Amino acid sequence: MRYNDWPENSPFPVGSFVKVVGDDGKLATETNLILHEFSVDMRPFSQRVLDCLPKEGKNWQLSPEELGKRWDLRHLSVCSVDPPGCKDIDDALHCIKLPNGNY
Repeated sequence: MRYNDWPENSPFPVGSFVKVVGDDGKLATETNLILHEFSVDMRPFSQRVLDCLPKEGKNWQLSPEELGKRWDLRHLSVCSVDPPGCKDIDDALHCIKLPNGNY
């Protein structure tokens, strides 16, 4: 719903529907609402993009020598801190409680 106007003498705003995202209270609806609110592009990838992916698909893994060059942080809970609309999600944050009580 987009609010177009709210006349001074009316208890109700004037609006128009932008997009139907689903039934109230459903997880899929809430997910779609967040994706829409933050303009997350949900279109399928083009064939040109798909052609850039490793041929092994979801079975792809780093080679042992490449893995040896990296810090393995997969055991940590990490979240992105890139701003909405960012095309290269490459900034992240992780937080742990230290023995002295600091984070």
